[in-house]
Amino acid sequence: MTDIIIYAAAGFMVWMCLDCIQRREHFIWIIIMIILFPIGAFAYFFVVKNRAINSNAGSSSITPIRKEVETEETLQLKELIGKHHKAFHYEKLGQAYMEQKQFVQAIPQFEEAIQRDPEMLEARYGLAKCLHGLGKYEEAAIALEKLTSIEKKYDYGNAIFGLAESYRLAGNEDKALEVYGEVINSFHFFKAYYHFAKLLDKKGKKQEAIDYMKSIVGSSKDLPDYKLEKERFWIDEAYKFLRKNGVELA
Repeated sequence: MTDIIIYAAAGFMVWMCLDCIQRREHFIWIIIMIILFPIGAFAYFFVVKNRAINSNAGSSSITPIRKEVETEETLQLKELIGKHHKAFHYEKLGQAYMEQKQFVQAIPQFEEAIQRDPEMLEARYGLAKCLHGLGKYEEAAIALEKLTSIEKKYDYGNAIFGLAESYRLAGNEDKALEVYGEVINSFHFFKAYYHFAKLLDKKGKKQEAIDYMKSIVGSSKDLPDYKLEKERFWIDEAYKFLRKNGVELA
């Protein structure tokens, strides 16, 4: 009977430790739970987890509100912002929130960083990523337009590629075609080739679309294994498009 209680307590402690890591609570809780076994785990449950459960109970079941997770990093950055009000610290706080997918909290930090330093490209890119993550594709496109007007090849072409994606997802297909064209002229992103071809097909330019899909398949033959694995999905999609349009490749 004693062994069962010990195993149950150990299992409960592991559960609370995992919860602590997931919530990004201070690591001191894990130390407390291990040293004060099993009292520490029960203390964590009532002080942290039970508090979070109660606070979520009153939230709407239709539109749940994500709890803002403060970590040691975000608290330190807020303290530095309070003292110095530097663009660098606002941008780093935005990045910290973005890594937690707390896009709503991240956006004002990036906007403040841009306000204080318009040349801070990292803040502009972070703002665009957050807007994209929230499904605000038109706003993301505006942010990326400003970024790529300063540095067209920012993040090795991923910024301008993101601009093309934002245009497409916002339904602005003409601008998407134009920017996808710029992307594929400078970078070898198979996803860009694929969506460029799909938009051409949608515009009635079937043969051009087929040619670009063929270029995906042809280019794939020279890829190293790690790159081939990364682009596998778009290669397979290109094959599907070609087969659907009666094009068989050896």
